[in-house]
Amino acid sequence: MKKLIALAVAALMLVAVGCVPTPDLVAQSTPTPDPDAAPTEVPEVEEPVTLNVWYAVSGTSGETFVQLAEEFDAANDLVDLELSYSGNSSDTATKVSAALLTDTAPDVALMYAGPLYTGGRGDYTIQSLIEDEDFHADDIYAGMWDYCTYMDGGVCAVPYGISTQVLYYNKDILEAAGVDMTNPPATWEELREVCRQCIEKGNVNNADEFIGFEVSDAPWLFKSMLMQNGCAIIENNDGQIVPIYNDAQALEVAEYWKSLVDEGIMPAGEHNNAENKFLSGNCAFIAASSNRISRWPGATEFEIGAIEMPTFGESRSLALGGNVLVILTQDPQRVAAAWEFIKAMTTTENITTFSLATGYLPIRRSTVETEQAQQAIADNEMYAVAFQQLDYTWAYVHFEQMGTMDIELRNALNKIEKEAGGTIQEVLDKAVDNLAVEIAEG
Repeated sequence: MKKLIALAVAALMLVAVGCVPTPDLVAQSTPTPDPDAAPTEVPEVEEPVTLNVWYAVSGTSGETFVQLAEEFDAANDLVDLELSYSGNSSDTATKVSAALLTDTAPDVALMYAGPLYTGGRGDYTIQSLIEDEDFHADDIYAGMWDYCTYMDGGVCAVPYGISTQVLYYNKDILEAAGVDMTNPPATWEELREVCRQCIEKGNVNNADEFIGFEVSDAPWLFKSMLMQNGCAIIENNDGQIVPIYNDAQALEVAEYWKSLVDEGIMPAGEHNNAENKFLSGNCAFIAASSNRISRWPGATEFEIGAIEMPTFGESRSLALGGNVLVILTQDPQRVAAAWEFIKAMTTTENITTFSLATGYLPIRRSTVETEQAQQAIADNEMYAVAFQQLDYTWAYVHFEQMGTMDIELRNALNKIEKEAGGTIQEVLDKAVDNLAVEIAEG
């Protein structure tokens, strides 16, 4: 009971800060089926089952999820669905946490930080289920399986509604600045130079607070940059998480980050207003979620473009974020029904439908090859950028203090930008020490 309460608190902290998980580089293999292994015996639904399904997505995402779920419901005689919108990520975390404590949890949930509720309780049922040869787990991008793990225990969720960050730009600003985006900046230093040109020549609105670059979720981008520069952020030493985002590689990234503020390219401590600044036409570049690809076109007076995220050196790397599907029931017949539901929701056809309707990224490689996806790319070139980035996405395993880590990183970046709390190294050291203390007390 005490462990479950601790995990519930950890999950609530995650959604409270908008955390996006990061990488574990220590011998973390992709948990996909062994082609030489004997086929796993897949449970079968033998009697009528009513599944209680909670989902934490709304708007077009919620409508599309319900549509696909109802199609499954109509096609299956033995499985009936009771679908319930459980609120946003924070609301759902609260409700699932309370439901687990009172044995009233749903059978299936589409939610954020799902592995905390399955692997965190020692439930790795999905690890064996994905061996189902009809599921084709090897078609799912490797980094997405890492996003569905908890510590060293293995897979305990299925990806669904995944996103990365994309670097968007204002085409009017770049054209006015004389920047040729057929040869876009590939490194962070090249982006700095392009931003300088934009500030000098690209202020098409003559705005007083015109900027070259912003980011809507600073810790998410910072972790991608750390990984690009060779900092693994955390190490997993025999099940003990050790934060290392204060090493020499991390310091180099943090110093670059601060230099953007010093040069007036990025404002200090204003990331909550980043999207408004960009959409108003007063920001040249913004790092924001890939799900904006389907939301932003037509919403501005200028045309939006997108390029792959710049990198330090040659190592491309992007952190994943988003939701997962989890099975919370342990009743064998309900597990069998839940697995049939998840398999249906994650077919190439249904994932393609969900992704293109919502802007979330496809979890399957086969999706990108479909006629619908190719047409989407033809209609909106930004899809091609997001799809290309899927090959180098990653996530670290979930662990109990993930929420604290994102809080510490967010606070550290704010202090670095505003020159508060000591030197950059001292700020990073403090952020690492604070997390290490909580892990030790764990």
